[in-house]
Amino acid sequence: MRIAQSRSIMRTLLSRKEFQAADKVLIYLSKEGEVDTDNLLDRAFELGKRVCVPVVDREKDELRVSELPGPEIDFRLGAFGVREPAEEDLNFVPSDQIDLVVVPGLAFDRRGGRIGYGKGYYDRLLSRLDSRVPRIALAFDFQILDTVPQNESDIQVDIIITEKSTMDCPRL
Repeated sequence: MRIAQSRSIMRTLLSRKEFQAADKVLIYLSKEGEVDTDNLLDRAFELGKRVCVPVVDREKDELRVSELPGPEIDFRLGAFGVREPAEEDLNFVPSDQIDLVVVPGLAFDRRGGRIGYGKGYYDRLLSRLDSRVPRIALAFDFQILDTVPQNESDIQVDIIITEKSTMDCPRL
């Protein structure tokens, strides 16, 4: 069920003008329970996108952006149980080169509010990007709530795509 729903969500993302116009995309590496992004990585490469993934830098306590050399690489288990490229495949690039960010989360609201995993890594990364860079969340419909608690350091997403709907969220 999760894989079929993930494919439906991926098809919607691939059809969006924001994705089609982007050259360098940052896509999270999914873990259990999240919308699966493995097929999305493959499709992005097939479409000629430059694909980047987030890597936790524990020394700086931030997410860094690593461009993948291609679709056939090995991943290791990194911080917080999230897959990351193996050491030999790390190729860090400035975050200001990113044209689109695919964002994970535990829960979202229709205004673009997001609850992450509690460390603030994505909020800090998103705050470093140009405000024009589209921030697209992939979620299952059950993850959409009426409201999620937000504070001044939380960064909203612009679009939320589920297997049942797509929400364009106005920036506040």
